[in-house]
Amino acid sequence: MHDNQDRSLAADTLEIDEVRDRETGELLDARELIGSDKERTLQLRMALQQGIVSGKPLLLCPICSVPVHLVSMMQDRKFYFRHETEDDRCPAKTKGTISPERILAMKYDGARESAAHLRMKDIIAESLRADPEFSNVDVERVWKGAEANSRRKPDVSAIWRGRLPVAFEVQLSTTFLRVIAERREFYLKKGGLLFWVFKGFDHGDARLTHEDIFYNNNRNAFIATEETLAASREGRSMTLDCVWSEPSIEDGRILWTPRDGRCRFTNLTLDTERQRAFLFDADGARARCEALLVDQPLRDAFRRFWFSKKYEHSEWLRLRSEFVKKGIRLPQYPSEAEGLEPLLNTLYSAEAGKPCAGWGQPNSTLSDSPKVI
Repeated sequence: MHDNQDRSLAADTLEIDEVRDRETGELLDARELIGSDKERTLQLRMALQQGIVSGKPLLLCPICSVPVHLVSMMQDRKFYFRHETEDDRCPAKTKGTISPERILAMKYDGARESAAHLRMKDIIAESLRADPEFSNVDVERVWKGAEANSRRKPDVSAIWRGRLPVAFEVQLSTTFLRVIAERREFYLKKGGLLFWVFKGFDHGDARLTHEDIFYNNNRNAFIATEETLAASREGRSMTLDCVWSEPSIEDGRILWTPRDGRCRFTNLTLDTERQRAFLFDADGARARCEALLVDQPLRDAFRRFWFSKKYEHSEWLRLRSEFVKKGIRLPQYPSEAEGLEPLLNTLYSAEAGKPCAGWGQPNSTLSDSPKVI
């Protein structure tokens, strides 16, 4: 799965083309905020909805000062800002006549009791009971919040290692982002962890709801099946299938590749503050790739110098100065560092898959050099 980070994710027509930052009062261009990076767009979408749910909206309509959130067009997954509530006071019209809550009730009443949903709950509960590190395993036990009439009934809940309440929610069909955000906020206040479980997850054909969860969970999604239940029982440890994506750099861009594997809950990183659980740290890997991209021009310049036919001391001095800024000290002359020339030639040759010699050598041509240092 290669994320296309060149194509704008903003709808062609935006009723709300600017939004106001509630804290600073600054006007922000809506199209620039939406951007072209799907992960960051969906993280913004979640942050806006959680801000509204918690009573601390982040962005407002600059005309009517009503909080706004991001919604997606069904046809092509383009995004636009929508009023949280809409009446006649604002000329920007962003809503239909039926509320999301009513649509949810119309489409999904009773869906939670489908045979597939019931079996998923059983698989999760039985997997947890096979793991001695979990206790108090319950199906649809009510959690009460601090506020009056504030409660949730997770599909399955349990206590991890005697101290962390975990609410397991099965995601089979579409759920409004507001519902997801409300659950995250509720379990955060309860000092617990919301853990989403899928029956299946397709990187290439994921519903927007699945992507909302995936991109806000460090690009990790977890799947429970009959096979993972058997593995949980055999290993006496809660076991799930995990799908994630890993970044790499190609032609100066970050591209993402889908991965999958089986894992135990005990091997996951649990981040209750951000309501995340993950096997692979995609954020950390992305940060490392971005750091490499920042240094790529310097790496390319050094490679060109190393494989140039003529040694230029002025260019070496310039490179030395740039490397010092990175905390790396090079010798005054390449020949002064014992072993530097054969070491670099060996590394370049290994990367290129053929012999490569550095400056001053007969076969030191740019065509012989590898693409990256």
